[in-house]
Amino acid sequence: MKRTLLNSWHKEHKGRMVEFADWEMPLVYTSISEEHNIVRQKAGLFDLSHMGRIRVKGPDRMRYLQRLFTNDLSELVDGGIHYGFFCNPQGGVMDDVTIYKAEDYLMAVVNACNQAKILNWMKTNSSGFNVDIEDTSISILMLAIQGPLSVEIMNELADADFSALKKYRFTVRQIYRAKAVVSRTGYTGEDGFEIYCGSMYLPALWDRFLDVGYDRGLRPIGLGARDTLRTEACMPLYGNELDEHTTPVEAGLEKFIKFSKPDFIGKQALTLASQAEFSRKLICFEMLDKAVPRHGQTVTFEGEPIGRVTTGTFSPTFKKGVGMAYVDQVKSTPDTPVEIEIHDKLFKAVIRPRPLYKRRKS
Repeated sequence: MKRTLLNSWHKEHKGRMVEFADWEMPLVYTSISEEHNIVRQKAGLFDLSHMGRIRVKGPDRMRYLQRLFTNDLSELVDGGIHYGFFCNPQGGVMDDVTIYKAEDYLMAVVNACNQAKILNWMKTNSSGFNVDIEDTSISILMLAIQGPLSVEIMNELADADFSALKKYRFTVRQIYRAKAVVSRTGYTGEDGFEIYCGSMYLPALWDRFLDVGYDRGLRPIGLGARDTLRTEACMPLYGNELDEHTTPVEAGLEKFIKFSKPDFIGKQALTLASQAEFSRKLICFEMLDKAVPRHGQTVTFEGEPIGRVTTGTFSPTFKKGVGMAYVDQVKSTPDTPVEIEIHDKLFKAVIRPRPLYKRRKS
């Protein structure tokens, strides 16, 4: 099992460690609800070193990644970021990815569970392109600060003003002892930043974040709260809402597919999917009965099965069970009453518009 450079810190600070995508990661330090509310109300610090970071250089880097990626990288300026997908020829999602555009390279940030698969797939599809593909997942590490006090803490830590940095943009700044890439991105539904720095600087930077932010309420956050936060914000998780047999169209993420591009892997299949009456659709729901849904449970409508839960949890924000599910498209309209089969009993729920949670913008 792989371990991040902060593994000892997590254990020393009572992190309950679990296996996640072949990594030993902290699930929780105190409680999932407490850590969740810290991020919603103040700020949380996340160790994201398990994510994959793949850098592409060379004169054909833009043309090469345009061929692999569903979104349109030609729209990006230096310092810009696009979210989108690497798809197989059938339109299934190989991974959901963010791509960063710098002056002399592009960087793909991929899910930990797919890092080796995507690196191999990128190399396999590089024939005919003059590119250099480098796995920087060990040399460049990653953490995130998320929550309404993130800007305030970042400003003090770096002695700079990050309030003007727009969403899905990044800048390069000196952060404590490290020259770091700082992006206005995250996976919680809150404002915040993801920070990339050389591996030698990460432990000291982690400590410095907590030194500066602790009195403001900044705390380390485990995978458990990360999952409840992204579920409330209806952000997909690979292996739950996305996989190689699911298209972004079914997931309701067509806006990250640019069909106007001349070509990309999976374009033909995705074009057909976008024009077809596909049979299922990703929805979010909240429980009306007192029950907590879980992955794999059956969704029914008037007693008939119409789909399955992809993610289910207890929402610390709404104080009730919530989740996402793929259901029959005909039964996917918001406010449609449904039932979730939990331990052989049916519990009432209702489909809601996505996302369930939207942060207040200052």
